[in-house]
Amino acid sequence: MKQFLLAIFLIALPVAGFSAFESVFNSAPAVAGPTALGDLSAMQAVVRDTLAIVEKGDLVAAEKRITDFETLWDQAEPTLRPMNKDAWSNVDAGSDGALKALRSKTPDAAKVKAKLEALLASLIDPSKAVN
Repeated sequence: MKQFLLAIFLIALPVAGFSAFESVFNSAPAVAGPTALGDLSAMQAVVRDTLAIVEKGDLVAAEKRITDFETLWDQAEPTLRPMNKDAWSNVDAGSDGALKALRSKTPDAAKVKAKLEALLASLIDPSKAVN
């Protein structure tokens, strides 16, 4: 019986130590992985870049940068849309809102930022409809 308890202890100790180490030292922020539409990280990166440009106040440059997202999105449509039509529609609605906000005659920075944040949220979780 003592040997059995010793064996349990010798197994449990390293497992507990490893788990504690992982939870304390490997607590990097979660990175969005593949979604219902696969890996959208390249598109997320472009939208994040566009947001950063908007936050600097350069809406002209942001409009140019969002074109990179639009190109990626349009090129991926034949693959993504059949994967999950509802998820694709959610992201597409977010895309339309962001593009419209940036390309209006007099873009409003706050509105553009909100639309880009909504687009980014839909890229992270395409299962949720854009507001």
